[in-house]
Amino acid sequence: MTGFARIILILTVTLAFAVAGLSQDPSTRRDLKTREKGASEPSPAEVQKKPNSPFYPISSWMGKRFIFLSKPKMTPSDTYEDFVGAVNCSKYAGRTAKVVWIGEFSGRVHVEFEMEDTGQRVRARTIPHKESISGIALVEDLDQARAHWVGQTLWCKEMFLSSYDGQTDNLKTIKLKKYSPVKVIDVAVGWGEERPVRFILQTAAGEQGFLDINLSGTNVYPSARDLFRFENVFLVEDPRKTYKWPPRIWSAIENNQVVTGMTAEQVRLSWGEPEKINKPASVSATSEQWVYDGGRILNFRNGTLASFQK
Repeated sequence: MTGFARIILILTVTLAFAVAGLSQDPSTRRDLKTREKGASEPSPAEVQKKPNSPFYPISSWMGKRFIFLSKPKMTPSDTYEDFVGAVNCSKYAGRTAKVVWIGEFSGRVHVEFEMEDTGQRVRARTIPHKESISGIALVEDLDQARAHWVGQTLWCKEMFLSSYDGQTDNLKTIKLKKYSPVKVIDVAVGWGEERPVRFILQTAAGEQGFLDINLSGTNVYPSARDLFRFENVFLVEDPRKTYKWPPRIWSAIENNQVVTGMTAEQVRLSWGEPEKINKPASVSATSEQWVYDGGRILNFRNGTLASFQK
């Protein structure tokens, strides 16, 4: 399968997630861009107390353990595209293997795995310069997430959870207010190497769903390595205890809205960082114009939101 075809496949499987929630909430998609722009330091509620999950480049995988990912029934192909021979999901999903050899030829990295249950060896190769192998996840990421987060409460930046019925192949969403508390019931394997760690979550109302995240960036292709990270999706403390703001402000933030009178910090907590900040030369230095995707424009005066256009 070509690199372009694989990208189409990944987008097909993850489309249901994106339509339900990410399109409503630009803040979780903008963190990488914000860091590149040299944005201000994160607020106290953004500081994450999470375990150290080191990134391992593919050249350092010798001896590392990986698990084969499962796939939903809706996925067109059962095979793991980067593996040589008949290595498919129906036979390998959930099984673990250890890296026993790594080589590089013609821009491709070749990796040999030894299955831990049978001793069988299977080989995979990357798409040139892709630096990741489809269909596998680092076991260390899963182990760390289980040890640190199962039983803990987190506050969710997303406005939905996903729910999947394997019998009917039905994928649906559970709507949330932004920064709702969710309890981590379990950690499982996700569906794609770009988001391989699945947090199984329970809402305050008792509904169960999941969110798939990228914990360390290991085996994630470079352009997606800093997306869907733990800190993009969760807070580890209730922001309402950090920020004693009026109910009117919190109601807007919870519904991913802005209202006049908000401070810049409150807008950031609701919508995230803007795409661009304009400071017109002909206007007072205390005025700013924030531009968000979709043509949304926010006008600040003296540090508070004076008007906006959607």
